[in-house]
Amino acid sequence: MAELKQEVKQTINASWPEEAIFTEEEKQRVRSRIGSYAIQSKKMKKDYVPKALTAAAVAGFVILMGGIAGNQTGFFNQQNGEQIVSEGKPFYPGMASGDMLNGWELKKIDSNSNGNSIAVFAGKAEVAGTLEFQKENVFLLPDQASLEQLPIMEGKNPRISFSEKDQQMLKKVFGIASAVKVEEVSLIINEYRAHSTLDDQAKVLEAVIPKEPERTSTPFHLFLKDGKDLVLTEPLNHVYKEFSMRKEDEILRGLSPAEVFQLYLFAEEVEDYFTQYALFNHDPDVEKTFKTVNDYLQAINESPSLAEEQTLLYKVKNGPLEEVIIDDSSAYISILKEEGLGFGLSKNSDGIWKVNWMPTQ
Repeated sequence: MAELKQEVKQTINASWPEEAIFTEEEKQRVRSRIGSYAIQSKKMKKDYVPKALTAAAVAGFVILMGGIAGNQTGFFNQQNGEQIVSEGKPFYPGMASGDMLNGWELKKIDSNSNGNSIAVFAGKAEVAGTLEFQKENVFLLPDQASLEQLPIMEGKNPRISFSEKDQQMLKKVFGIASAVKVEEVSLIINEYRAHSTLDDQAKVLEAVIPKEPERTSTPFHLFLKDGKDLVLTEPLNHVYKEFSMRKEDEILRGLSPAEVFQLYLFAEEVEDYFTQYALFNHDPDVEKTFKTVNDYLQAINESPSLAEEQTLLYKVKNGPLEEVIIDDSSAYISILKEEGLGFGLSKNSDGIWKVNWMPTQ
């Protein structure tokens, strides 16, 4: 035991740097990591080491003790002969370059100064799951069957991120323009990077295009007074009055996407932005573009003025419209004179049609 203590002491003295210097890139990674985890509460751990040791010295002591003990017991997770540890847990224990896991070959394991370890695997697999769009980023939540085809450690259920290029491709393929979830997505990937503390990453070879759902289209038109001002006929006019006073979604139950669209337009016509805001989908799991009605009003006030012919109201008043039902919970209004212009709606968790955030696409 005395020899072991002496070896630890010599190793610490030999390897400890004279001065700890962070590069600018490392500072940025630290800031990002702090920002990502600032909202997470941390449990205090008991102090099992002498208080005279600094936190950095303690970390170095623990890692070196583990390395020496590993040498003596033969327990290694091989990556340049070093033990890879993340938050006290081995990272791909017992695996070395060239080993296979679920059909993937381990190429290397790296670690950085932030304490994140990265295992790079080569292989190819078709994975399925839910594509999630959050704050301009796209993630894949793999289904259970796909987890068995990925080179992941037992018990891990990762969220997979992608490069900026792949994200842009996925947004176009699956028509992602706002904070939504697209289920039953299939992707073919050929590179996988497993992270110990961050989201895993994958390279997309191909996006398997889903079968186009059978859509139903129904033409409809708006009612204009003197060919200019939008009006609501009964009983839709009564629904608008009730909803504008109470702002309760249940009042909208049974309305079609085209009818909810007309309520939204009428609120625009009379500049009733409080009612218009209430027509958006406010489900808890839906990311709101404007968190409060005051944010919405401020955005409207700060928006630059448009020529009348450029406004949504002008375009829908002066052209044929179609209600297009995509599936049981998604629809859009096609403005036929404006090629490619649509207005999106979706059902909320109560099965009531509401307006999508940033609905025009």
